[in-house]
This record gives sequence, C-alpha cells and structure tokens, in this order.
Amino acid sequence: MNRDQEAATHNPEQKPADVTAGKRPFSLSLRLIMLATVVLLVALVAVGTALSAANQQATVSALRERMESHVYLVLAASEVDGLGRLSVEEDLGDPRLTQPGSGIFAHVHASADDINEHWSSPSALGMEFPELPMLNAGETVFLEPDSEIPFYVFQYGIAWQLADDSVVPMTVDIMVDPESVSEQVAAFRKGLVGSLSAAGLILVLAQSIMIVLAFRPLRNVAADVAGIESGSADRLGNDYPSELEPLTRNVNRLLETEQANQQRYRNALDSLAHSLKTPLAVIRAAAHVDGSESRATIDKAAEDMDHLISTRLQRAAASTRRTLARPIEVEQQVERVLSSLQKVYSRKMINADVTIDPDLKFYGEKRDLIEIMGNLFDNAFKYGESRVKVAAGALGEGEIRPGFWMRVEDDGPGINPSKWGQLVERGVRGDERVEGHGLGLAIVLELVSAYGGEISISKSELGGAAVRVEIAPS
Repeated sequence: MNRDQEAATHNPEQKPADVTAGKRPFSLSLRLIMLATVVLLVALVAVGTALSAANQQATVSALRERMESHVYLVLAASEVDGLGRLSVEEDLGDPRLTQPGSGIFAHVHASADDINEHWSSPSALGMEFPELPMLNAGETVFLEPDSEIPFYVFQYGIAWQLADDSVVPMTVDIMVDPESVSEQVAAFRKGLVGSLSAAGLILVLAQSIMIVLAFRPLRNVAADVAGIESGSADRLGNDYPSELEPLTRNVNRLLETEQANQQRYRNALDSLAHSLKTPLAVIRAAAHVDGSESRATIDKAAEDMDHLISTRLQRAAASTRRTLARPIEVEQQVERVLSSLQKVYSRKMINADVTIDPDLKFYGEKRDLIEIMGNLFDNAFKYGESRVKVAAGALGEGEIRPGFWMRVEDDGPGINPSKWGQLVERGVRGDERVEGHGLGLAIVLELVSAYGGEISISKSELGGAAVRVEIAPS
C-alpha cells in the first residue's frame, strides 16, 4: 500500500496552487521611478536631437556668412586690367587662403567674348575645381555637399567694368571642406551628450529621492501593517500625513470593531451556555423528584443535550478567530497541556517525547491552539500505552505569518485504516459517540478547517495512530 493509501487527508477549503507564487510585482515607488526615467530619457533624446539639429543649422548659417566675407576679401584683392586680364594680390586677408590643404579655397572665373581668365587661391594647390556655372551680377548661390560637389560652395556674381566701359562678367567661388563643419558639429554633440547625460543623471537622482520621500508614509503604513500581521502591534500609528489619515483611521476602526465583535460573540455564547444549563438542571432535578420509570430516559436526553450544547458552542467559537491575532508561543502551550494530561493519566506513566522549535509560533487564537492540542494529546494519552511523540514546525518560513504543522503519535492499538477517511469527514463525527478517536478529532477538524488547514491520519512508527495537522500561512 503506497503513502497516499496509507494516509487519509481532508482539506475542505483547499485552493488550487497559485502559479504566480513567489513572483512579487514592482513597488509603486519603483514603478514611478522607472516610468519617470523612461519619460526623462525620451525627453532628453528629443531635446538633444533638436539642439543638435539647431546647432548644425546655425553652424552652416555661420559658415555661409564667413564664406560671403571671403568673397569680399577676394574681390578687394582682385584687379582686371584694360585687356581684361585678371590679377589677385597675394595678401588675401585670411592666411588659410594661402595655405595648401587648409580646407577653404577660392576661385575666380572672368569670362567675356574674348576673355576667359581663371584664378585659384594658393590653398587650392593641386586640386581640381568642379565645373560651376557663371552667375549674373548680384546673384548668389549657396550649395551644401552632395555626391557631385563634395564641398560647401558659395558663389557670387559680379560685372567688372573696364575703362572702355565694357563689362567683364565674373563669378567668385568660395569652397569649404565639410570635414571642418563635421568636426564642429561632432564636438558640439559630444559636449551636448555629456551635458544632457549629467543633467539626466541628476534629474533621475532628484526625482528618485522625491518619490522615495513622497512614498515614505506608505512604507510606514506597510511596516505598521506588517507589525499587526506579526502580532507585535494592535493598531496603526497616528503620525501619518493628512492624505493617509482617513485610511489609517478606518483601518484602526476596523481592527477595533473586529476585536469588539469577537468579544461580544464569545460573551453571547457564554451567556447562551449558562442560560441552557439552568433549564437542563431543572429537568434533571424534576426527573429525580418524579421518580417515574422514564427518569433514565430523561437523564440520557439531558446528558445528550448538554453534550451537544458544549460541542456546538466549541465549534461556533472556532469561527470567531481574529484575522490578525497575536502569535502564540507553541512550545509553552504544549508543555502546559502535556503537564495537565500527565497528571490526569499519571497511573499510565506515559513518556512524552517532544520535538518543537522553541521559536515556533501559532498565528491564531490561543484557545483554538489549546483545543487542538488538548484533543490530540488526550486521544494519544487515552489510547497510548507508554509512549507519545509530539513534533511541530513552521510552514512557509519566509512568510510574515508562517503556517504551522503538528504530528501526534502514540503506541496504542491504532485506528482501523477503514475508519481513517470516516474520522476526518466533516460533520460526521460531531453528533455521534464512537469508541476511540471520535468526538475529539471532529472538534479538531472543525477548528483546523476554520483556519483553512487539513488533517491526516496514518499509522505511527510507534505502532499506534499518527495524526498530523497542517495550517497554511495566513
């Protein structure tokens, strides 16, 4: 027979496994920081792109103005004699025009019916100028680099009047290597990227600090709630911003109301028990005075009524547990219950072997824990011969309110395996008196079920019965 067949397990409130267990969503502050960072990065990229484009446009515009000024320098140094021959002075006003490979070049083309004069600046030594059209007087053209003309080009057309009033059309061409412009743009972009990166980092840090500070009250609330869950506190504090005050006030009211309702419910149950005991006592007394033959029947009925009232009140009390009850020291309660039972069953000399973590806590009502242990231990002492083993531990160590398991074994005659399933069926054992492990297990089942837990029965290593109770983390 395998393990599943050897243990009967009941969990009336068992839920399917959560496939998302262990995955925690990002916190609100982290989400806001990530979102703000993404928005900031997009904004900085957009601003950087716009500034880079504006800088390039401004650089080209400034280049055009400089190239136009070079046209005037060349014109100031140019001369056409009476025969239409073009000459240009060596001093052009800009040393770069005289330095080969400087990246700025000048070219003058004078053309008439019988005149075709060309001049190039010394900086254009060894290079061939592209074919550029002649312009009319006063006309200007500015060209950016392309596949045909790999230079920035500024052309200016003039008409040179000779002494005989004849006119010689001239076009002055200024060309600039685009590499110089690219270097300026690249230097600006490099500085821009560095500046925007530093600004972005400062802004991200600043907004992170602001978000962290803004969410600090919420973290305080979460810490206080965790304190209530762990049982170290009964209510939330009062030092919260006005925006959170309605929330914390109503949570405290809810906790106080739950505690008050629980106490009123228990008081009502106690009152009901006392109220019913008096009529039962009267019935018993009347039966004895009457002396009728039905006295035994009346006594039996009264005893059954008393039994039913007690068990039903115990089961109803199990549903009054607080959601965030203070933790109970398990080892202390185990020792207390075992000490009482060893006195009750002193004639049997039961040896109790206890294995429990001293720090183990039960997150529930103290009376429920004592009721569970009392019934399990009582069955073990009642039907055990000389030995009882008790072991307990935590379920879900990483949880704020971890669960709880307990295993109680004895060396008695055990329980018939055919009755294992019947003993843990909800509602079956409550109203019946069955020899051996009956009513006690039914009460334990009701209590464990109220906590969403489960109970199982199997054969003990000691030879008797082994009952295991598990209550999942809350």
